[in-house]
Amino acid sequence: MVKTLVLVRHGAPEAAAASGADLDRRLTASGARALRTAYPRTFALLGDDAQVEVWSSPAVRALETADVVAAATGAEDIEVHQSLYAQDMAAFLAELEASDALVVAAVGHAPFVDNLATRLLGQCPSFGKGTAVAIDLPDGASGRGVLRWYVAGPEVASWEELASVERAVALAASDLSAHSEAFLAKPEDAEGLRQFRMGLRRVRSLLQFLAPWQTKKQNRRSEHVLKELQVASARLRALDILSECVDGLVESGELGENSLLPMACAKERALECASLITDMRKRHAAKGLGKLARDLAHLSWKSKVAERGLTSEDFRARFDEQFNEVDEDLFGLDLRDGDAVYVARRDAKEMHYVAERLGEVLGADRAQMSEYLDEIQMELGALSDARSNKQLAEECAKSPRFRGVRADLGVVARDQAEVVSAITSGLERREADARPVSGDAPEGEEG
Repeated sequence: MVKTLVLVRHGAPEAAAASGADLDRRLTASGARALRTAYPRTFALLGDDAQVEVWSSPAVRALETADVVAAATGAEDIEVHQSLYAQDMAAFLAELEASDALVVAAVGHAPFVDNLATRLLGQCPSFGKGTAVAIDLPDGASGRGVLRWYVAGPEVASWEELASVERAVALAASDLSAHSEAFLAKPEDAEGLRQFRMGLRRVRSLLQFLAPWQTKKQNRRSEHVLKELQVASARLRALDILSECVDGLVESGELGENSLLPMACAKERALECASLITDMRKRHAAKGLGKLARDLAHLSWKSKVAERGLTSEDFRARFDEQFNEVDEDLFGLDLRDGDAVYVARRDAKEMHYVAERLGEVLGADRAQMSEYLDEIQMELGALSDARSNKQLAEECAKSPRFRGVRADLGVVARDQAEVVSAITSGLERREADARPVSGDAPEGEEG
């Protein structure tokens, strides 16, 4: 005779199945995750020695919930009972009376579980999704039951936000893997390299943002792979930016139309590209990034996160903290300090990618900051690129491979120095104009 009945309402389901059939509706990823986290503690209330038989409605969402119950209780099998889906109380109670199990955990649907609990107890709190109620049956299924415990269904929202973030990271990692393959297939394409490096930075930005919650091992392992590739490809990207500058100077007439510098830059790029491709193939970079994408498709969270999930408030607080740090650094930025400008641009770019990719959990206001941050990093990028062009032109002038075009490299270096000066002066003037004039009273107030 069944001595204890645990009534369970299935976890949070999808709104509709692809087939359109109600029976086929599955649990959402966050709904299933919430149950897997909560049910070991819930069903531990039955005691260590409880021999539990798990029954389930034939609906997929109930069967998936029953799988979690079985895992939590150590039950080996799940019995499907049509009465649970048909919400046939008389048939279910008859099956319960006929069972030899001591404890039955039955996964069903509302309002059946509510009605049955009320029938056995007289009254019972309502069954939210995932709720479990243990009822002792001293007089069998036909008699009055005694409430043993009631555990409300687990909160799903914190898992929904986490699932959204996991999807964003998995997509960014998958995109990076595709960009890597595209670049290796056509390494002469400067745009392909740019997309590859943007992919690297995008994934690194997301992982840096998630570092307080992701396991250190996975975070550091991923960062190591990504940083190595970003550093290795940096000079090739710098040569592409320099080549764009040289082409512009030829077009404007600053360099003669017969200048050999574009050809020299192209040859230097080919050498650097060959070196990078050799290095990437030696490291099996494409395979490594594919492995990384598979790894990041299943983010590894620290134990507290795995137990409780994360809410949108957690992500927003982290974003606000980092945004304020970037904003403070920009306010006091010395535009004539190349290293400081580089760091400020990098930080703004990272926040841009975070706002762009995690807008679903950050909310519309913070997601819109992506455009503002992108504008900042582009302005600082123009300044950084001009500095890089000047330095690279001076560096190339010392190389025997550029012996015949040193004069043209001097033109490039001087031009880019002027660009640096012009951008710096312009940004400084704009910043000065934005400051209130000393002694002026705020609008609407008089001294």
